Amino acid sequence: MVSLGWGLGNWKAEYKVSLPKLSEEEKELVLEAADAFRRETQRKDVATESEAKELAEKLLAQICIEQGLELESDQTKYLAHAAFLQTYGAGFLDELLSDHSLEEIAVIGLDRPVFVYVRGSGWKRTNFSVENQDYFISLVNRLGRNLGRRLTAQQPRLNAVLEDGSRMHASMPPVSGCELTIRKFGREPLSPFDLLSLGTYQAETLAMLSLAIQADLSVVFAGNTASGKTSTLNSLLSFVPSSERIILIEETPEISIPHQHQMRLIPFEEGGISMVELVRDSLRMRPDRVVVGEVRGAEETRAFVESALSGQAKGCYSTFHAQSSRDALLRMRMMGCLEADLEGIDLFVVQRRVSTYDSSKRKVGEARRVTEIAVAAREDVMHPRAVFNGKSFSQLALSVIIEKISSGTGMAVREVKKEMQSREKFLRKARNDSGFEKSFNEIQKFLYGGREA
Repeated sequence: MVSLGWGLGNWKAEYKVSLPKLSEEEKELVLEAADAFRRETQRKDVATESEAKELAEKLLAQICIEQGLELESDQTKYLAHAAFLQTYGAGFLDELLSDHSLEEIAVIGLDRPVFVYVRGSGWKRTNFSVENQDYFISLVNRLGRNLGRRLTAQQPRLNAVLEDGSRMHASMPPVSGCELTIRKFGREPLSPFDLLSLGTYQAETLAMLSLAIQADLSVVFAGNTASGKTSTLNSLLSFVPSSERIILIEETPEISIPHQHQMRLIPFEEGGISMVELVRDSLRMRPDRVVVGEVRGAEETRAFVESALSGQAKGCYSTFHAQSSRDALLRMRMMGCLEADLEGIDLFVVQRRVSTYDSSKRKVGEARRVTEIAVAAREDVMHPRAVFNGKSFSQLALSVIIEKISSGTGMAVREVKKEMQSREKFLRKARNDSGFEKSFNEIQKFLYGGREA
């Protein structure tokens, strides 16, 4: 039985790729064309994808002439495309990677359906599968080719960032039975207006956070995996004045903002340059804001807290895996941070990926919700005060953050309250279909550009 290393299954699929199921004879033709393609590209370079597609079609036509085969026009088209996928680019993943409605792509083993996470709909089973380990390894290594990383028997696990910014994790035996997970990089970041329309935040909470960021408070965005921490952080940076200097320190470049004066630093572990060193280097770069994409290890966490405590930047921001502000502080203390140093973090924003259920339709779903906003309590660092519990505000804790905003902006408490109401009104009235950059410009104009009274 002929195998391309991938194929279409007979199971029920909620998400279907466009390739038709191939006969044994068609598979043989595809393999012959793919072999001819490899030989040809060893002799001369193929510079573009369109050139590669033209070459695959040309070689298929030559093979058909040599063997006296006649193909229908649509058959020629899909067989040439299959030969192209067999040898070039991301293979069958090309179609999935180009679908902007997908958030995740997951290969969970050989001869098992590939799954995709469709934005707003959850996990869906595709009609596609990977059939053998050799093809799986070849596919992963094609994805990592330009990154200088390979999946091998000696290195059966691979982490990488694809050219479009998507995260890739792959593993093979003995670590797994062939696993590939790609978390896709969103081309259009979410704006604060999107956070409102998705129901993740209320206008009142965003108005408060906009003032907290403007008042130079350092913020940690905590939550579980895929809860949208980085998307929220990226969105809320829209409240930072466009004229300020922002230092972005990320292992995986995900933050995408329109600020002109930004500098991105990426760790180079092979050269001994870690996140820790870059966070400390940022203190010598006169930043207005320091953004640390994600702190995971003990040294990174201590370096971030040190940065927030130093006051070199007007505000420091990071994401952190924790279920609550209290959990975040306990983890940070466990990682070696002194309780006195943790006072450098002014605010915790906790966001969670939660399951939803429509009882009338018997349908499960998923949503991202802010479940807690807590302000540091100097009298008891390990027990921050919950300003917002996911449903309502604590007026006592809110007064604490208003005092901090007052101190950080020079506005009287009464002015802060009035401004918060003004921003809440602006956020409620704004449209959410403008796109990220236009939304950014609207926010900058409203906050800093001489709006009408």
